[in-house]
Amino acid sequence: MRKRFFSLEEARTLLPRVKQQVARMVHLAQRLQLFQEDVRKLAELGGANAGGPAGTAHVENLVALQLSVREVMELGCLVKGVREGLVDFPHLKEGREVCLCWKHGEEDIEFWHEVDTGFAGRRPILEQE
Repeated sequence: MRKRFFSLEEARTLLPRVKQQVARMVHLAQRLQLFQEDVRKLAELGGANAGGPAGTAHVENLVALQLSVREVMELGCLVKGVREGLVDFPHLKEGREVCLCWKHGEEDIEFWHEVDTGFAGRRPILEQE
């Protein structure tokens, strides 16, 4: 799959679709956390065929989460944090690759960072981007 680079305008146009999938991802990650202890217990009893509603719900949530992550990635975005809802949009700035950075709960794409600094290196976007 060829890497896609987004202009700021393209990323902002795509953001409503990304927001929808990321909200779903964050919700599913929270649900998976709720079932974590039940699934651990089921795994310990695995040899006794101790399946049940918690195990089924866990698998269904995992599949749904995987589909949401895949949909965002197929748009050309990079999912950097499922629990936090962190997404990067590859971008070219002055001829070098950087990332436009958005996090679940933010209204707009307002930050960018170098590829090697990640979220901790976020800087505000200047409108001339």
